[in-house]
Amino acid sequence: MKFDKIFIEKLKQELQKPLPGEEAQYRMAPSYRPRLTKEEILANNPRLSGVMLLLFEKKNELHIAFTQRKKYEGVHSGQMSFPGGKKDISDADLLETALRETFEEIGIDRNKIEVIGGLSELYIPPSNFLVSPSIGFATGFEKFVPPQNEVEKVVEIPVSFFFDNKNVNLRTEIKLFDGSTVHVPAYIFNEHIIWGATAIMLSEFVFISERITVF
Repeated sequence: MKFDKIFIEKLKQELQKPLPGEEAQYRMAPSYRPRLTKEEILANNPRLSGVMLLLFEKKNELHIAFTQRKKYEGVHSGQMSFPGGKKDISDADLLETALRETFEEIGIDRNKIEVIGGLSELYIPPSNFLVSPSIGFATGFEKFVPPQNEVEKVVEIPVSFFFDNKNVNLRTEIKLFDGSTVHVPAYIFNEHIIWGATAIMLSEFVFISERITVF
């Protein structure tokens, strides 16, 4: 999609309307994902997390910044994700968490980010996180600067990729942390597989963006 500031403004307006939530999220949810009520989620005393779906212009095209996690002994090892993480006690709210983590993980200062709205929160059962996704538009920076000890690399994907039907809801086999394998819906960009919570949040972003007639 060619970059157009009108899209950013229209997206901001759409995000002020009621969010589609599970209607859009579950288009990219694994079949085994449970549907829990808010009461059932809160009963698990989930940890709180904030992430940032960061839009930016590159070569006159709108992109999204993803991080690829380092491999480690944990349920999300090596996965593609949005910049973000666990809420610190010093964070005023989960938007503050998302902005802080975006700086820590990819080196984009908050004063370079225009926050344009947020998506529906999402519970991640394997790690017991309740995630609040924000959407931002970054300008005035030269490059991403990920810390070598935390982020393997930053992956820049054009927004248009996610609106091409041949790239949507592809099913692929994933090996989980416990050694088992599952078939899940995913977006596959070159060698990068976006699935699970990141794909679910991304699906709502795409659903909302499809309402905008600028395409």
